[in-house]
Amino acid sequence: MTCMSKPPPIDEREFLKIVRNHGELCRGLRNLNLLAASSDLADHAHHVGLCWLRLALEHLEDAKAALTSRRDRSSYSRSYYAAYNASKTIRYVVEGAVSLKGDDHQRASDLPDDFPDVAKWASAITLLYEHRLRADYENWTSTRAELSLTPAETVLLAEQFIANALGYLEGKYGIKP
Repeated sequence: MTCMSKPPPIDEREFLKIVRNHGELCRGLRNLNLLAASSDLADHAHHVGLCWLRLALEHLEDAKAALTSRRDRSSYSRSYYAAYNASKTIRYVVEGAVSLKGDDHQRASDLPDDFPDVAKWASAITLLYEHRLRADYENWTSTRAELSLTPAETVLLAEQFIANALGYLEGKYGIKP
């Protein structure tokens, strides 16, 4: 199955507001035998999902640059946001909708059951989130000792998760960036 990705005819944020849940809307259009409209909607939704994936890749680049510059806090933070946005892509494509508010961070590890090594990646995303919180908000002497991952390990985890997300999207949905 090959899916296209094409921008919606309106701003992506407006698309999200109007469509709400693209999965439910596509099912309804198919039930009404409006297959072309359903296909177009899915293509637009994949474009929106890929916007988050591009952001994930940008955060990964930033995490690597921070690692090279020995900016550990930034490495932790950007690594998490790379994984978070890749998770948001997966959840949006599969579920049809994601929260656009801060509460979505609590769902970052809620990956689909058929995602490869789902338990491993759910745990890894949670760990990246915890490291990001400490890196962004704590400046105590003991903070560094409380971190179980090095900055390099968080960058590698984010990179591996994104690679798995790309493989999942292409294999299951035919979506490529």
